[in-house]
Amino acid sequence: MAEAASSSLSALSGKSDSEIEDMLDRMLTRLALCDDSKLQNLLSKLLPLTISSLSSQSPAVRNKVIEILSHVNKRVKHQPEIGLPLSDLWNLYMEANATPMVKNFCIVYIEMAFERAHKEEKEIMAPLLLANISKLPPQQQEIILRTIARMTKDVVTSVLELKYPGFSPAWKK
Repeated sequence: MAEAASSSLSALSGKSDSEIEDMLDRMLTRLALCDDSKLQNLLSKLLPLTISSLSSQSPAVRNKVIEILSHVNKRVKHQPEIGLPLSDLWNLYMEANATPMVKNFCIVYIEMAFERAHKEEKEIMAPLLLANISKLPPQQQEIILRTIARMTKDVVTSVLELKYPGFSPAWKK
């Protein structure tokens, strides 16, 4: 999965803004025509590449990215079963040459992806997200901590429900 983030950036290198805009336009068309049952697979490739395109200074490219992300948001908003590429988004976020705009959009989708991830993936990713949290901007630290806190609440609840049958925490009522 780490290759996807790197390949997202390399897929854009050497391309003109016009070529990137054309590529994004084709991606938007694919996204619009994609059946919900195949959407998660498409998003695993499309989302990191789309967000990495925000490194372009072209307003046309950035507008196309916003159009794609808006469409993604509408499609996945009420479908929590559609996963997002958490690991690839984190790898893209951690790229040394990722621009602030790329990082800001990554963190939004990392939070969304974490909420949708399976328990096992959350358990793997949580330590990675926390590892260098002190080096992140304060606002992004807050998002990561909030995301991890939600997971911790779910884990504690699961343990208590297993240990004490019939246990129901106040926040579930």
